[in-house]
Amino acid sequence: MTSRERVLATLNHQEPDRIALDLSGHRSSGISAVAYPKLRAALGLPPRPVYVYDPVQQLAIVDEDVLDRFGVDTIELG
Repeated sequence: MTSRERVLATLNHQEPDRIALDLSGHRSSGISAVAYPKLRAALGLPPRPVYVYDPVQQLAIVDEDVLDRFGVDTIELG
């Protein structure tokens, strides 16, 4: 299944090939800007500047290499 098919199957109460994963596909489903560099280090990825897109929640913009590592099915479009 593609990511799109997986998410649509889930929303239609059908069984996808695996659980659809979301990490920062929406402003409320991100990761703390404090925790994000630690996650990158734990994954063995090179450090990068952390950009915060929500100053109230202190959520980081997640880089594509992290999204790819986890096989994330969603992206933010707005």
